[in-house]
Amino acid sequence: MIGNILIASSVAIFAYWLSGSRTSVYLIYFLSFIPFFTLDASAGGLTEVSGLGGGNVMFKMVLRLLCTGFYLALLLRRVEVFRELWRPHSLPILAFVTWSLVWLHRCADPWISLFRLGELMAFYLAGLALFLEYGRFHGPRAVARLHCLAPLTLQLVVLWFAETEPELAYHVDTNGLKRIGHKLLEANSLGFASAICMLWAVHELREKREHARHLFFERIVPVLVLGVSVHVQVQARSRTAMITLIIAMAVLWAPYYTPDRKQRAAFVGFVASAVGIALFKLNTVVEWFLRGDRLEDLESGTGRTGLWAALVDEQVPLAPLAGAGYLNLGPRGTFLHDGHWWSNAHNSYMFALVSNGIPGLLLVMLIAVLPLWMTFRRVLLSRPEERSSWNLLLAVQLVVLLASITHFGISGYPNPAMLFHYCLYPYVCAAPWAHKLQQSPTRVPLPTRVQPTGVAA
Repeated sequence: MIGNILIASSVAIFAYWLSGSRTSVYLIYFLSFIPFFTLDASAGGLTEVSGLGGGNVMFKMVLRLLCTGFYLALLLRRVEVFRELWRPHSLPILAFVTWSLVWLHRCADPWISLFRLGELMAFYLAGLALFLEYGRFHGPRAVARLHCLAPLTLQLVVLWFAETEPELAYHVDTNGLKRIGHKLLEANSLGFASAICMLWAVHELREKREHARHLFFERIVPVLVLGVSVHVQVQARSRTAMITLIIAMAVLWAPYYTPDRKQRAAFVGFVASAVGIALFKLNTVVEWFLRGDRLEDLESGTGRTGLWAALVDEQVPLAPLAGAGYLNLGPRGTFLHDGHWWSNAHNSYMFALVSNGIPGLLLVMLIAVLPLWMTFRRVLLSRPEERSSWNLLLAVQLVVLLASITHFGISGYPNPAMLFHYCLYPYVCAAPWAHKLQQSPTRVPLPTRVQPTGVAA
């Protein structure tokens, strides 16, 4: 167990080095993805507060507490954090946490829900620390690079254990289908991480190099990241990730911010070639996408739509305002459907509706839409040299919000997409006034070395 922790931490540090940054707050951000792993093949994830003797549970709790403590230490020495917490964009998050606390007594086990709610707030505090220590002094391209490369940690750790401990990294279904992502990390989370990294790599490769001398960070690293992400996406076989990636890629190449015509023509040619190959190998593509399921299974979301309909019909009317309690689907914490007790709605928005009521759902939707709208405004109104980077941030947020429809996301149990969303949230919402601060001659630079890649100041 200790050896696996050291390996995962080393891989996270390597991914951080590839980002080109030397800012300590982002090093902790890269390490913050490690508690999502189950590094002991004989132990499951954290599902209850009891049983702290398990090394895996204790590891996850201690590491996340250490990361949160580091963020708090940075925030407490800055007066700006108190102003930032009371800005309009922070109010939906504070309101959601407060509303969940008010009805915490309805939970089957309030301590578990309180602990998980604390993790959500910790993710947002991490976002504030990233913004105040780095984001407000840097443009969108530098911030996008660091945020989008952080999920690379998930992919590299899984690939390492796929070679050293395949029983931990791979899962074989009853129909013989082998997918990467088992006890170590759920396959859909891997698909999310690969989609984010692929979007960044494609964006970075089409951008002009900022420093002609540094080929490695600005060209070789994106190529390596793209190769790793494609490999992981194929091995994970996450349908949700593939669909959201296609939509986000269309947004990344959208014409409304007028990218270079040659680049657009090259992209159209690439898409045409990919479609031609897919049609030529249609049976192989369909087999890969179906993963042994029938078309009828896909129409029902592999059983998800039936669960959602049952929740709306049976559970929501029981408590339309208060909900069943944070992370609860019923009075016992779980919901009986089709002979199975469900503890997760497999939809962040449905989870919010059932566990937090209609007010909770409205707040979660506001948390989802507000940063998306602010980012879209920046795409339209920012300087020409920054529009492409803002468009990348718009695309990666779409991946999170669309993935939340069928899996873990911005509401529910802690997951990589939740950490990614809440850590990016302060930057994309506060960037309009932060951009003015960035141009101010009186701003105080960060105490870090000047990096050749232009990522850190």
